[in-house]
Amino acid sequence: MELRRHIDQWLMEWKENREHKPALVRGIRQSGKTHSIQRFTESNYQVVIYLNFWDKPDLIDVFDGELDIDTIVRELSVKMPLPDLQEGSTVFFYDEVQECPRALLSFKTAANDKRFDYIASGSYLGVNGYVISDDTPKPVGCTDEFDMRTLDFEEFLWAKGYSDKEVSYIREAFDSRKPLSNSMHASFTSLFREYLCVGGFPEAVCNYIETNNIFSTLQTTRRITRNLQDDFGRRRGKDNKPLFHTNEVARIRSAFSLIPTFLGKDNKRFIVSKITGKGAKDAGKDALDYLKDAGIITKVHNLSVPSTPLSVNIIQNQYKVYTTDIGMLVGMLEDGTTEAILSGKLGMGKGVIYESLIADALYKRGGKCFYFARESRLELDFVINYHGASTILEVKAVDGNTKSAKTVMANPDHYGETQLIRIKDSNLSVSNNILTIPHYMTFLLFEWRPTLPA
Repeated sequence: MELRRHIDQWLMEWKENREHKPALVRGIRQSGKTHSIQRFTESNYQVVIYLNFWDKPDLIDVFDGELDIDTIVRELSVKMPLPDLQEGSTVFFYDEVQECPRALLSFKTAANDKRFDYIASGSYLGVNGYVISDDTPKPVGCTDEFDMRTLDFEEFLWAKGYSDKEVSYIREAFDSRKPLSNSMHASFTSLFREYLCVGGFPEAVCNYIETNNIFSTLQTTRRITRNLQDDFGRRRGKDNKPLFHTNEVARIRSAFSLIPTFLGKDNKRFIVSKITGKGAKDAGKDALDYLKDAGIITKVHNLSVPSTPLSVNIIQNQYKVYTTDIGMLVGMLEDGTTEAILSGKLGMGKGVIYESLIADALYKRGGKCFYFARESRLELDFVINYHGASTILEVKAVDGNTKSAKTVMANPDHYGETQLIRIKDSNLSVSNNILTIPHYMTFLLFEWRPTLPA
């Protein structure tokens, strides 16, 4: 089945912008980059030149020489028959471009060559050293970039067959600060619980929609997660030798497996020293950095004070770690968890899941989020910059008090000016200047706009 994605609109705006540069699409493996780009290129260009450097590594040496487009086309024509290249209607699509750094470097020349369009995609472009033994510089300022994540809740609704009109009911309620009808609220809550179990990997979403079998979908997500873990040991450098030693792979696996463990603790802070495996003192940190750069996890840092601008108040060595797709986390938990989610009968561990799904929603909209915690047990689940104001997000699976938030808000001289949004399993309401929204509205806190840089 075809999935509508946010990148569809971004690519159209990119193409229509007469000053566009080569496009670079980055993101976790299995997020749907290749499929979306291929669908776009086939619908909008008469000639598509597709190169996959993972499947056909022999194409890499095409870029060993001069990187002007005429030389590349000449070298490429010996490797594979090329159709007539038509100016203005030909696109070159470089897939798995992390395997060929010089193909990405060629964008420095391609950016000034207006005859053809260029799109590249890759899954490990942020990984330090993914091209061991290769000192190719990265092109700077030569690309229009898009970070692709797995499906968010809005994309999930599209996949389920809901139109923009139906999705707009959520947005209109949020913007007007008026609750949805009880019937609509119940329906969107049920749909959100489905999304919580399924996650956003395109293959898992398609499996669920086609089979309506949550157990089968769970196995799909677990298989995808295992494949991501297998990639830890499959990565190779320019010399074709393994990117990581066995003990390094073990540390990366250990770091990944510890995520639900630490989220289940009271303060949820990730303790790097608990990562097992032999290696250097900072090897645990390196393992987390790899997972983050590969798009598998996201770090949410503690703040010294929840005051804007938030980014200047980060405590670098204190952070929580979340998977970038809620389906990964649910798949790491025991069988029966999905049934409990769908029925609304989660036990005492529900806080882990509900907090993680908020981190998931915020990450997929591209916004920065933080948390605030003190040894005095003063703790704010998340802090974001919402419309220019430091905003506390209190995440509640059901009801709960907001003692920490109220303490912070009551002491602006000490903590800065803040406002509060509560996120819980209830309809939208406003009381005493506190906005309460249901979990399924979280994606609206950061408005996703597929616009190109000025």
